[in-house]
Amino acid sequence: MKLRYNPLEIFKASKSPVGLYARQKWLNESENRDWREDYSETVAALQTYPFPEIHNYTEALDTIRCLFGLHLTVRSSTAVIDDALFRLFSKIDIQSDRIKVGLADGDRTADFSGLPFTRSRLETLFVSASLFLASIFGRDRDPQVLSVYEWLCEKGIGDRGFWLDIESTHNAFRALVVHPHYSRTKAAGRVADYIAGFQNDEGDWGPRFPFCQTLNALAHLDLPEISSQLERALHYICRKQNSDGTWGQSEQEWNTFLVVHAMKNSGLL
Repeated sequence: MKLRYNPLEIFKASKSPVGLYARQKWLNESENRDWREDYSETVAALQTYPFPEIHNYTEALDTIRCLFGLHLTVRSSTAVIDDALFRLFSKIDIQSDRIKVGLADGDRTADFSGLPFTRSRLETLFVSASLFLASIFGRDRDPQVLSVYEWLCEKGIGDRGFWLDIESTHNAFRALVVHPHYSRTKAAGRVADYIAGFQNDEGDWGPRFPFCQTLNALAHLDLPEISSQLERALHYICRKQNSDGTWGQSEQEWNTFLVVHAMKNSGLL
């Protein structure tokens, strides 16, 4: 499996969190003065984000975006990041039949670009994103984090491999695949099987599953039952590469990041 065009060109000189990650990890620019200056500029902006109290959908999404940007750049947690994660989980209330989130609604047209989540119900977006962020910042063994993961696997997903709707299921899957234990559970496998039911012979999953995000999530898993699904998707992505090395007609840097990351996870780049 070979790409026709170099997918890394789009990241050169990029100052976005994904661009800086690509320049550091894939273009080996960490000792380059230009990269260090661009990194310092972007990280300074992220670290000065005030992380206000979270009251609604919009404020939650802003916090999620900043934390994800810090994950791509700073990588490790800090006291400020830990406090922001605590605020996220303080809004989650586990009940026997559902999870409630103590937030007011907000602007449902808010921008989701550059985030590993798709627009969904407030509760499922918030819970999935909070779990995802806690895991990638090393809070995967926190008792509260584990209790929410347990609820998600046993009550939210259960035996169906499905949580409320397609968009919510996608977001839950993103949370499962980054956790060192829950990525290997039956729940993760059931969601992967559910997603496989939408894949056509070309390798695509249809318009309600964001292709590059779904590919990236699957590539995090080390489950034998996803191998054929992942292989079809990877062949599809090779055929769909743009002549400038990117993917998609919009959000090309973000889509290309997701694809390259997935291919590297799969040992193909």
